[in-house]
Amino acid sequence: MKCVARLATGLLLMAQAAAVVPAHAAPTTPAQASRFLAQASLGADYAEIQRTARIGFNAWLTDQYARPIGYHQPLLDQRLQRGLEVSSEQRRWSWWQQVMDGPDPLRQRVALALSEIFVVSDNSDAVAGNPVGAANYYDMLLRNAFGNYRTLLLDVTLHPMMGAYLSHLRNDRSDPRSGRYPDENYAREIMQLLSIGLFQLKPDGTLLKDGRGQPIPTYDNDDITELAKILTGLAFDGPDRNFYNGEAVWTRPMRMYEEHHEPGAKHLIRGRYIPAGQTGMQDVTAAVDNLFRHPNVGPFISRRLIQRLVTSNPSLAYVQRVAAAFANDGRGVRGNMKAVISAILLDPEARAWPQAGGIGKGMLRESFLRRVQLARAFDARNLAGTYPIADGGAPDDFGQRPLSSPTVFNFFLPDHQPTGLIANAGLYAPEFQIVTAVTAITSANALRGQIRGVMNNDDNNALEVRLDLADEIAIAGDARALVDRLNLILMYGAMSNPMRQVLIHALEQLQDPEERAMTALQLVVISPEYAVLK
Repeated sequence: MKCVARLATGLLLMAQAAAVVPAHAAPTTPAQASRFLAQASLGADYAEIQRTARIGFNAWLTDQYARPIGYHQPLLDQRLQRGLEVSSEQRRWSWWQQVMDGPDPLRQRVALALSEIFVVSDNSDAVAGNPVGAANYYDMLLRNAFGNYRTLLLDVTLHPMMGAYLSHLRNDRSDPRSGRYPDENYAREIMQLLSIGLFQLKPDGTLLKDGRGQPIPTYDNDDITELAKILTGLAFDGPDRNFYNGEAVWTRPMRMYEEHHEPGAKHLIRGRYIPAGQTGMQDVTAAVDNLFRHPNVGPFISRRLIQRLVTSNPSLAYVQRVAAAFANDGRGVRGNMKAVISAILLDPEARAWPQAGGIGKGMLRESFLRRVQLARAFDARNLAGTYPIADGGAPDDFGQRPLSSPTVFNFFLPDHQPTGLIANAGLYAPEFQIVTAVTAITSANALRGQIRGVMNNDDNNALEVRLDLADEIAIAGDARALVDRLNLILMYGAMSNPMRQVLIHALEQLQDPEERAMTALQLVVISPEYAVLK
């Protein structure tokens, strides 16, 4: 564990305070563009960094919002039409295909962040055994990434993948004679994890407290019981319309079976009521609307998205500014995700340039996303133009893999505090929860293999996915030029001078250009300075 403690200390000390760059200003340097893209995408190559520097942040966002969606399910449907196998492994192939070649890098980045909030996981047999349905769930997150949060919350609630994962699929009405009562699992988690959290919040995300100085709960057990009643009667929308034994259709929202829905009036949080006599779906939509209108949702979801994209420790003012954009996009619309995303990425705190002299800014890069950034930054490809990357060992090597969280609470908790300097400073570092004495080593080894070998194992050499380091090899004769290029692409020019000098000295001992390029890249991506996105 000593190596993990040393890594934590080094990473904390490298996360620096910042001077503000006006949010409305276009990036004046490629370094500013590179840093913006490190937050707003899953990785960018040299050409995209230069393009973004030319057009500016606002133009880049406007372009991204207008781009078509890179859906994942159609790639699996094509395999089925050709009579080919479709499993969780092929679903992960489709994920890589769209992340690498899809038209919408911002949307893909936001959808991944949403998948770590609205968690379903292939650690569940229902998800692992229905890869097309899992891809459809991810596509639902993609579709809603730039939509409205209210629609997102309803679509998640009605998706059979979530219904199976959190057990409100085929959730039947009460039958006191047999001792049957509605399952409360999703009713609890939609409040705790997906919308309002455990305690009432101020607009800046801090806790509201009662006269005794205690946090005020947002709901109690009676609220869970009542919401569970509302979430009864939902099952597959199959052709046979059978609640218990109908055909499993994983790619359409669940439908309401009225005879299995709890009748009568029901109470909602904040003193609201659902009257008797409504349809079951009217009950569900009223409950989702009630949660969506809760004042907690803005600060609650804003902080979580900021943590996934920009910094683990946003200031209270930052959270409040983004929450204000959630409450009103400037046109009187609540929950506009485009407004929220723009507010997160263009905020002065996000655009502040790293400077020496403080701690608490930035975030530890998610372990698996270092693998993804390498692939995107250096145009990983094969001769076939496909990405058959199964990532079978990723949960062990990196501690994570998309749609493979060990629990509904994601790979790491938003309020995780590693013991030592970070906790003592009152700071949070969620991603450190998957940095262990094992993954600190296995992730570095996996990245080394990605740089020096292939990203997948395939008997057909034409399908082996490799990084393209041709441009780096071409300039490797000049160690300084090579280091500066990697500094721009991977570290947005923020590499410290001591690190730069050590790298240059080490590379000058190597004569072969290819070995120089690979060694330089390997040393950068395992460095503590790179590990923190400042």
